[in-house]
Amino acid sequence: MNKDVIYIEPEDDITDIITKIENSKEKIIALVPPKKAGVFRSIVNIKLIAKSGVNADKKIVLVTTDPAIIKLAATTKLPVTKNLQSAPSVPKIDDDVEAEAASADDVVESAAAESEEEEVEDLEAEAKPEKDKDDDEKNEDKDDKEDGEKSGKKAKPVKSKNPVINWIKNHKVLFPILIVLLIALILALVWAIVIAPAASVTVTIRTTTTNFSENASFVTDLAAENVSEGKFYLDEKKNETKTEASFEATGTKNVGDKATGEVVVYTYFKNSGAKAINAGSVFNYGNLRFISDKDASLSWDGKDVNKCENKGEASSFTSGCLVSGRIAVTASEPGAQYNIAAQERGWETTANVGVYSDQAMAGGTSKTITIVQQSDIDEALAKVVNNNASSQAERKAKLLSTIEDGSFIIDSSYKQTVSEPVSTPALGEEVKPGEKATLTVITTDSIYIVDKTKVEEFISEKAKLADDYKIYKMNDPFIENFMEAGESGYIGKIKTSVVSGPKVTENGIIDVIKGKGLGQARADLLDTFNGIDSNNTRIDVSYPWVFSVPNDPTKITVTINVEE
Repeated sequence: MNKDVIYIEPEDDITDIITKIENSKEKIIALVPPKKAGVFRSIVNIKLIAKSGVNADKKIVLVTTDPAIIKLAATTKLPVTKNLQSAPSVPKIDDDVEAEAASADDVVESAAAESEEEEVEDLEAEAKPEKDKDDDEKNEDKDDKEDGEKSGKKAKPVKSKNPVINWIKNHKVLFPILIVLLIALILALVWAIVIAPAASVTVTIRTTTTNFSENASFVTDLAAENVSEGKFYLDEKKNETKTEASFEATGTKNVGDKATGEVVVYTYFKNSGAKAINAGSVFNYGNLRFISDKDASLSWDGKDVNKCENKGEASSFTSGCLVSGRIAVTASEPGAQYNIAAQERGWETTANVGVYSDQAMAGGTSKTITIVQQSDIDEALAKVVNNNASSQAERKAKLLSTIEDGSFIIDSSYKQTVSEPVSTPALGEEVKPGEKATLTVITTDSIYIVDKTKVEEFISEKAKLADDYKIYKMNDPFIENFMEAGESGYIGKIKTSVVSGPKVTENGIIDVIKGKGLGQARADLLDTFNGIDSNNTRIDVSYPWVFSVPNDPTKITVTINVEE
């Protein structure tokens, strides 16, 4: 803890010492008496010093090696140390010193009762010549010393040369009240003069509103952006929604075995030649279709009649050389209805040959299952699209909620795309009994955005305002006729309206009016800024006794109203 060292001068009296103790800002005070200190040789003065320390809530330590002073300090248990570096301690007291201490207590308590006598003596002392005063002070010091050394005799109270201190001693009850009132008065004055004064300035600016319209282009390549030329980068925001819908499959399919067999094909050749029957050739018997399994051909060299089945018989050879062959066929669909008997007539084919069967078709069986057919998918998709249309506003709102502030949204660029539907099981596949098929569709909502700051920067630049004017308000811009422009991107026209007026800033207003009288501040305000409405511009102060604007900017509140 810090301490205050007070060196006592030989000419200091007890009042001076007490004043120094009371004026000290430290809690520990070290008093260093001079070599010839008559004040410290009085038991009354030591008592007064100790009492002043108690009243001021301060610890008093005497720095001395004088046995007489140490002896007197023991009476009040006043700590003593031989130097500033040594630890202080309370000296031991003896019987003679205790008697002197009792006498000193009586003197201190009677000081107030003898205050009137002291005041008279003060007046008499002031009337004496300076020389007599010095003699009296010496005699008083001598008397104090003698009184301190005598036991059982009351010492004369200490008298101050300062009339204020004497008055304080005579009015010990009233003085604290006056101190409290004085402090309250000082605090009130500080509050009223320093803290309370504040000013509120209201300024109304006359403005004009103008429409803004400027062509712009929009690119999807960030490197191609050039705001000064009206080229803005388009950032596409997307939100995908997966929709699943269950539906009943109504298609049927026969998954039984297909019938197989052979047909006989034939043709007549007048001359040499060949007839090809390709694999996949269709042979119809009524509404039953059979398909050839592999390539085949019929041919004649035009010479060897032995290769002709009619062998040149006159009755039939007139039609040509008859050549036939057998072709393996399979029914086009499974089903027992394809198990037909041998049929010599009733067959038709696309192979341009004659056909008949000389043996039955066999192996065909029937087994019907439920499958997904296209009409099932189309009906389920229609329901999904209808639901998407009803919730489009919700999905758009969800998409817009993901866009950060500071983005300029091109509302006309919003679109919705629906992916190809995916059916599970797939088209034509079996749906097991008791189950439903599921249709899955991905709906993508997308919209383009542009950096709003760059759009506003472009508008401010193209507005071409005077140097002393600025834009106070810019209504939300929008894009008109937003459309694709081939590979170059998109084009459109940026439109909005701007409210502009003279440049008036909060700091500028404060710099003009701070520290000035109210009338002068208002006059300077109107002279400095053109376009201020004098009828709606005022300076209000916090209290009636405030007649000027504070010099502290933090105590000035500025409100700028824009009159559109």
